[in-house]
Amino acid sequence: MPQNDKYYMMRSLEKALFVIETMATRSNWKLKTLNEVCSIPKGTLQRILRTLEELGYVRQIERGGAYTLTLKFHKLGKQIVSQSSIVSLLQPTLRSLRDKVNETVNLSVLSDVDMVVVHQITSSHALQMDSIIGTSFPAYISASGKTFLAFLPEDDLRHFIKELRRSNSDINTDKINLIYKEIEAIRRIGIGMDFEELFQGIRCLAAPVFDDTGKIIATISSSVPTVRLDRALSKKLLQEIPSAAAEASRVFEAPEHAFSLDIDTIVERLIAP
Repeated sequence: MPQNDKYYMMRSLEKALFVIETMATRSNWKLKTLNEVCSIPKGTLQRILRTLEELGYVRQIERGGAYTLTLKFHKLGKQIVSQSSIVSLLQPTLRSLRDKVNETVNLSVLSDVDMVVVHQITSSHALQMDSIIGTSFPAYISASGKTFLAFLPEDDLRHFIKELRRSNSDINTDKINLIYKEIEAIRRIGIGMDFEELFQGIRCLAAPVFDDTGKIIATISSSVPTVRLDRALSKKLLQEIPSAAAEASRVFEAPEHAFSLDIDTIVERLIAP
């Protein structure tokens, strides 16, 4: 069947999935608002919601009240992630990195304009970064996201910027220029950073994982409370995270990438107030 042949598509399923994706952008929806956003006939929308409710994927907060997705989707997501080949293949590398630095380690992938955490191994510290698997966050302000963007093909990067501007009215030319400036630096040094841009009190470092074609497929990062980020830990992170990402890339038989990382200079940036 030709790729553009939609003859066999089930329109009712297409509409139901669109409703689910729309509902996932907010915690709850009034029927009238959901109807306006989805532009689906009210009767059809009600049947979709009733079906999802019967199957346990949607619940009504109170009789006649707003609708919300249930944690059944979260359970499915965790099952999918747990069976993901990339997670299972990189589990030893991620665990080894966590053991070496004793800080939370994340494996993340790009989804639209966000990064999604597909696996995480937490540190043994009482004060730690702990995200739910499946958590998403803006790519353009996160260490993982900026790293992923740095190694996207140019066409994909332009598409990302276009979608980012469409979905976020705060993104102006100055911010776009700043994103490109950071991307250029990451391409040279092979590591991305955020300085509490995503979470207050947390700094993060990330490095790219490539496949056998040289395409970026994920990032490995470590999230560290700023109060614990001294010179010694910063240096260890800057050595071990790129090393773990390179090891992960070798698992996928990726070609070698040469970066120019001045650890001492970056350490001073990481520990600066």
